[in-house]
Order: sequence, then C-alpha cells, then structure tokens
Amino acid sequence: MAGEVEAVRAALRALEAISDPMERAKATTELLREWPDLHRELREVRQQAVASAHDQGRTYDEIGEQLSTSGDRAGQIARGK
Repeated sequence: MAGEVEAVRAALRALEAISDPMERAKATTELLREWPDLHRELREVRQQAVASAHDQGRTYDEIGEQLSTSGDRAGQIARGK
C-alpha cells in the first residue's frame, strides 16, 4: 500500500518540479479539474475494499482499527456514506 501512496506523492513532486510556472499552473489546474472524479473513484475503491474485508469475516471494529477510525465509521464507509 505504501507504494501507491508514494506514487501519488511522486506525481505531486513532479508537478512541483515543472520549471516553467505557467506550465506548472496549467498541469496543476488540469489535475484540480479532474479531482472531483478522482476523489469519487478513490472513495469507491475504499468502499469496495471495506465491504470485501467485512464479507471475508472481519468485523467493522477490526476494520476500523486498521483504518484508524471507529467500527461505526467503517460500517458507514462500507455503505458508501
């Protein structure tokens, strides 16, 4: 998992490294325009993962603990809330 998070951070650093300020601003603007869709997709990936973990027998309390949240919140995530 850490590899995926680091890949996102590397993409951010790549944006920051664009030397031309206008090109950097354009690239960042493009990402920001797409962010609502990307955010929705990320939430769906998390929802599916939590639901799958629960289907495999983990309790919401166990899932919440691993996600550093409560069991109630883990259940909400599984339901798409």
